[in-house]
Amino acid sequence: MKMKNFGLLSVLIVFLTVEGFAFTLSKEAQISLLTCSPGSELYSLFGHTAIRITDPTARFDQVFNYGTFDFNTPHFYLKYAKGLLPYQLTISPYPYFIANYQEEKRSVYSQTLKLDSLQKQKMFDLLLENYKPQNRSYLYNFLFDNCTTRSRDVLVNSLSDKIDWHTSDNGKSFWNLLDEYLQASPWVQWGIHTILGQRGNRTATTFQYMFLPDYLMWGLDSAYCNGQPLAPEIETLYQAPQEKSTIQWYTHPTFVFSCVVLFIIVLFQTISSRKSLQFTAFLLFTFTGILGCLIVFLGGFTAHPITAPNWNILWANPLNLLVVPFLFKRHLPHLLKFYLLLYTTIVFIGILLWYFLMPAVPTATYSLMLLMIYLSLKIIHTNKEKNTFSVL
Repeated sequence: MKMKNFGLLSVLIVFLTVEGFAFTLSKEAQISLLTCSPGSELYSLFGHTAIRITDPTARFDQVFNYGTFDFNTPHFYLKYAKGLLPYQLTISPYPYFIANYQEEKRSVYSQTLKLDSLQKQKMFDLLLENYKPQNRSYLYNFLFDNCTTRSRDVLVNSLSDKIDWHTSDNGKSFWNLLDEYLQASPWVQWGIHTILGQRGNRTATTFQYMFLPDYLMWGLDSAYCNGQPLAPEIETLYQAPQEKSTIQWYTHPTFVFSCVVLFIIVLFQTISSRKSLQFTAFLLFTFTGILGCLIVFLGGFTAHPITAPNWNILWANPLNLLVVPFLFKRHLPHLLKFYLLLYTTIVFIGILLWYFLMPAVPTATYSLMLLMIYLSLKIIHTNKEKNTFSVL
């Protein structure tokens, strides 16, 4: 009953202040940055950041969360795919917030900001201003405008003095930073590297490192403002049980793709089966063509920051779909034969250039590229006399 009344009082305070009534934090008020560890779902792989404001005098304990969105948004999935889904600042009672992460078994850490009364009030006022209906929605950008960068920027804008960050500059690119969290999910890592692009290879600044919750937490841990530590201690609010995450080497994309490619090549070199070749080519050219369409869509028709250029388009080409209808015919049009020869040449050159340019193409993909070269050459070299596919 007390928790319910406590929550209702907090909601009433928020409502009144948003509607224009002044609410001044007491001297006992504290503002903390909450950092939540990564989860198992795709949207939670990189963790989360929120801001907690507590004022025991006013019985106020609320969490300001920039990482929420509305499933009832019109054309939700299309906007999500195009990077145009509006995210929102929401406010929830702290007990409900922490209970949610305890249920998901995700650790939560807190850093109490060493701010004076004026700085706390200014930060609180900025959050309430952002929570107004006309301000609470924003266009989410995973690298440059997300729940973590918004929390960081509210803090920066609350201080008249510049924050002295002591984050070590390790020359990391955005891909280096993302891969630290993706290595535990190799198939997700392969998929994200495939559909995103070359811009992720850009070297990030230490300030840009803090688009990730952990890096903002570590940055605050060593940050100074006006010669004083800004958040000197990291407190564990909830420690999730340790779960052993072991990735079996034989389930890794590199091993799986290599085995599949080796099996197909050995099979076709041993058994000359026209139907097997047609079926395999149908699957691979359909897959790479659809994947190419997705790459073109993400790179040319969305607002995502690192989807273009994407060199995976060299092997996952939308034009491969044009080959599919002719795979079951005895004769390929000369134009399609020319395309397959050109496609093979481009993919082969792409493999050679990888060692010099180091594009953002997953290592596991190169076995697939070799397979596409092999299949293309087998299709080109048909037996003109028997009108069947010949073994290379």
